[in-house]
Amino acid sequence: MTWHARGLGRLSARTFVVTGANSGIGFAAARALVERGGHVVLAVRDTGKGETAAARLDGPGTTSVVELDLADLDQVERCSRSLLAAGGDLSALICNAGVMGGPYLLSAQGYERQMATNHLGHAALIAGLWPRLHASGSRVVVMASTEARAGRLSSQTTREHLVDPTPYDGRQVYRDTKQANLLFAQELHRRCRAAGSPVSAVAVHPGASATNLFARQLAQAGHDRLASVSKLVTGMVLQSAAAGALSTLRALDDRTPSGAFIGPSALGQSRGRPKLLTVYPSGADPATAARLWVLTEEILQQRLPI
Repeated sequence: MTWHARGLGRLSARTFVVTGANSGIGFAAARALVERGGHVVLAVRDTGKGETAAARLDGPGTTSVVELDLADLDQVERCSRSLLAAGGDLSALICNAGVMGGPYLLSAQGYERQMATNHLGHAALIAGLWPRLHASGSRVVVMASTEARAGRLSSQTTREHLVDPTPYDGRQVYRDTKQANLLFAQELHRRCRAAGSPVSAVAVHPGASATNLFARQLAQAGHDRLASVSKLVTGMVLQSAAAGALSTLRALDDRTPSGAFIGPSALGQSRGRPKLLTVYPSGADPATAARLWVLTEEILQQRLPI
């Protein structure tokens, strides 16, 4: 049966935290939630851009903006404390923000930036928000990618592979981060079930959607003119960010089971209506997921909550 966003119904009195909600898939998801009456917290690195994005969200729902730089674990901790202090039920945490490719850059703590942003920062955010997530029986939605299929993480992966991959291959590192997202969502699901936690976890991917990832990658490499062209071309060739966000919205449907993996249904999962997918082999190995969990705890220097 084809899934439609109207299956979410009205979302009044429900709160959603969306990382990277000022553009792309995150903004499209936020718009759909606000249109259905939800309260959306836009967790963004640049609060000015976040406020601008929030002003563009029309509907019966409401918004607020909080600063979150996932590449700075100290800032993730501050954001977590702020969100905990807000109190109230939290229906879902949507781990949407991400960076792709570009030159070798380091996070505030000296870790490879893509892994720090896409995986480690989100893992730290989940840990920091755990009291509110657990009390609310929240859903955690983690953004993966078709690129996860080519990830090279294994049960033998080392700490150095995650934080200082050598030699550096930006595209392969991105693939590894997306594999990490898929593995982490699966492991979170398994651990929540084993512990009897009401928290649920669903991984998604948006297919080939027009977002700022490609243009940002070019701009960081110093190709500003190509970045502008990229925005035009991707908007013509790829499906819209709104279409890509349908996978995220389906993950929020109460009928979607914890542990599911959702993505587009057509053209090699590049576009189309969202459907439940078979987890890629790269993200399905429990031993690899368990190894990633342990390494993540070591790097963050804290135990994850489950």
